[in-house]
Amino acid sequence: MFEDVDGPEQKTLLRLLIIVGIGLPILIEVVTFGSMMGHHLTGDPGGEAVPETPTPEQAGAGVGDPILEPSAVSARIESASVVTADEGWRFTIAVNVTNTGSETASVRLDSVTTRSGETIDGAASTGQLPVGQTGDVAKSWLLPPGERPDTVSVTVSVYPDGAATQSTQYTVALGDIPVSNR
Repeated sequence: MFEDVDGPEQKTLLRLLIIVGIGLPILIEVVTFGSMMGHHLTGDPGGEAVPETPTPEQAGAGVGDPILEPSAVSARIESASVVTADEGWRFTIAVNVTNTGSETASVRLDSVTTRSGETIDGAASTGQLPVGQTGDVAKSWLLPPGERPDTVSVTVSVYPDGAATQSTQYTVALGDIPVSNR
């Protein structure tokens, strides 16, 4: 095969072709392996734009959070959940209330508004709580399928001795309430 190679120019060309034929694949493999190891060790995505999926933070109150801060009562969400069903999603909230004011007071959960803006009526109340007393109020609303609660309307009523009842309505923004299918 190499018998017809005559002269130093042809031998040099043959050596160059052998070096390129063997060396080029080895060089490609070394560069590829080095690049993979570099990306693995540094965590670099390799110049590719890796889009970050933004997770919207739902600002608002969640389980354990206080609500109604500037009122005559202190209230804290004890539990909140959304349970899926065929007829709709059932939103349930329980609030623990302590009358920290100087007059008898009550707290009423009035309605819930979904994230799409639909308002579902319904009410539940603690009843009148004397000063320093604690009570619980829980309410459940059937939301349209796929809807999550956005706000709940809460009314605080104060019953001063011998005077008219004073009611203040609050709109409490809800955080990300967990959804389950139990």
